Amino acid sequence: MNTDDNETTKIKDIMNAAQIHLVVATLLVTVTFAAGFTLPGGFESDRDSHNKGMAILVKKTPFCVFVITDAIAFVCSAGAVFSYFVMAANHRPTTKEELRVLINIYRVATILQFLSMSAVVIAFVTGLYATLAHSVGLSAAVCSIGCLTFLIYVLVFHLIYKGLSGRTPNQ
Repeated sequence: MNTDDNETTKIKDIMNAAQIHLVVATLLVTVTFAAGFTLPGGFESDRDSHNKGMAILVKKTPFCVFVITDAIAFVCSAGAVFSYFVMAANHRPTTKEELRVLINIYRVATILQFLSMSAVVIAFVTGLYATLAHSVGLSAAVCSIGCLTFLIYVLVFHLIYKGLSGRTPNQ
């Protein structure tokens, strides 16, 4: 197999993975956008209140963390979607430099998507924690279960690293 075949295969593999990642990133943008308008705890609806239309839990720390991590997840997902869009627009690199740029854009998009997935988990946990503050046991259970996500991430990264370190130089 020559270098051109290797590069063509690499480009196809990257673009196939990017299509799947794009679907996930788009779903994350959609979910985080919706979560920004359907805030946990709801909105003040009393007609006589000077805070009408404002978030009820705005002064609660977990709610503030929810809002910030939801915004981070939205921005990272939108950045990933944009990166995949740029990749699709320039999906046939003709030089090694263009291939390097394509690979770098893919790496950035993947990092943004991972950050978004992490922020979504934190937003989910803090959003539930903010609304379940009066039920200590239930809110602690939600936080504990949410932390399992990060253990899963560590396990997957460990397996990837273990698999890569077990390769021989010719693989």
